[in-house]
Amino acid sequence: MFKNVVGLIVEYNPFHNGHLHHIQEIDRLFEDNIKIATMSGDFVQRGEPSLINKFEKTKIALSQGIDIVIELPVFYSTQSAEIFAKGSVNLLNKLSCNHIVFGSESNNLDRLRRIASISLTKEFELSLKEFLAEGFSYPTAFSKALFNKKLGSNDILALEYIRAIKAINSKIEPYCIKREKTGYYDGEKDNFASASYVRKILLDYNVKKDDRLNKIKNLVPEFSYRILEENFGVFSSLSDFYDLIKYNIIKNHSELKNIQDLEVGLENRLYKYSLENLSFENFFYEVLTKRITISRLQRILLHTLFDLTENVTEKVKNKVPFVKILGFSSRGQEYLNYLKKLEDYNERKILTSNRNLKEILSEQEIELFKFNELCSQIYRIKSNYINIGYPIIKK
Repeated sequence: MFKNVVGLIVEYNPFHNGHLHHIQEIDRLFEDNIKIATMSGDFVQRGEPSLINKFEKTKIALSQGIDIVIELPVFYSTQSAEIFAKGSVNLLNKLSCNHIVFGSESNNLDRLRRIASISLTKEFELSLKEFLAEGFSYPTAFSKALFNKKLGSNDILALEYIRAIKAINSKIEPYCIKREKTGYYDGEKDNFASASYVRKILLDYNVKKDDRLNKIKNLVPEFSYRILEENFGVFSSLSDFYDLIKYNIIKNHSELKNIQDLEVGLENRLYKYSLENLSFENFFYEVLTKRITISRLQRILLHTLFDLTENVTEKVKNKVPFVKILGFSSRGQEYLNYLKKLEDYNERKILTSNRNLKEILSEQEIELFKFNELCSQIYRIKSNYINIGYPIIKK
C-alpha cells in the first residue's frame, strides 16, 4: 500500500526555496511516496528559538507537500549533531520509514558511508576525544580525526544520520541530494538562500519591515512568505530570553555543573558575567572562549534555561520516549491508520493529542513529555502566541 515511506530531518527556520527543492526532488526520485518530516519544534539545533512557532512551521510544511510532521523534542533539537541525529533517526524509524533523504555538499553517499564506518572505530573515537580535549570545536575535531578531511555542515549531519541508522540496526536506506546554489551561510543566488541568510534579513531591526519582507519575497514559497508576514512582530531570538536565562543562572548556580554540555569551570563564568552585564551581547561575548563555538554556547544557555541536565540526556539518548505528531495530510492520516493495525503499534508510543497519556506512556515518559511542553511554554512567554492545539490537519 505504501511503497516509499520517506523521512526528512528538518528545522524549517524558516521554510525557503531550498526546502521546497528538497521535497520536489523526493517526488522525482520516489513515486507514490509518503513524506514524513521530523522537525525541530520551538527551539533549534544552533541553540536558538525558532523564528516562528512549531504550529506555524507545521502549516507551511503540510502546504508544501509533507504528509506527516513529527516534533523533534527539545531534548534532541538543541543538542550536538550526534544526539540530534540519533533522536531524529529513531523517530523516523518508529514510523517505519524505509528511506531517509538529506542534503549534502559532496553528494557522495559511498564516501559518506566509508567515513561513517571509520568514525565508528575505537581509534577514531579516541582521536576525536583528544582533539576535543585540546579545545577544538566538534566539526573541526571531527575533521581532524578523519585525517584533516574537511567536511561541510550538511555532510557532518549526514554522517551522524548514517551512524545513527547503524547504531539502531535500522533498515532505513539513506539517500543524499546535492545541496544546490548556496552553502550554509551564503547569501542569495538565483532565488535560493540559506535559512541563516533569510533570518539575518528578517532580524535586521535597522531596516524597515517592508524592505525586509521585500528582500525575502523571492527566497521563500508564497505560503511561507504569508506566514512570515503574519508573524513579523513576534520573531524570537536568543537575546529575548536573556532575563530568564540570567535568572536561572543566578538561582541555580550551584547546580549548573550538571547541565548538558557545560564543561568544568564554565558555570563560574556564566554566573560572574550574568551579574556584571545587563546586555545579552556583552554577556555572551564575555563568556565565549576559543574552546567553545557560538552554537555550542547558545545550546548551553538554552540548557540552563530548561534545566536540561546530563541525566535527562541519558534517559533519551538511545531510546525515544514518544512520537508526537504535530500535523498530517489526508494521505498522512491514511498512513497513521495503517500503522494502528500493526501488532507493535502500542510500543511505538505515537501521540496525536495530550489526551490519554497515562494509557500510552510510562511515568518517566510522561515526565519527559511534560519537560518538552514546559519548554514550549517558555517559548510562548517571549513569542506572544497562543497554543492553537494539534494535530494540524490538512484536507
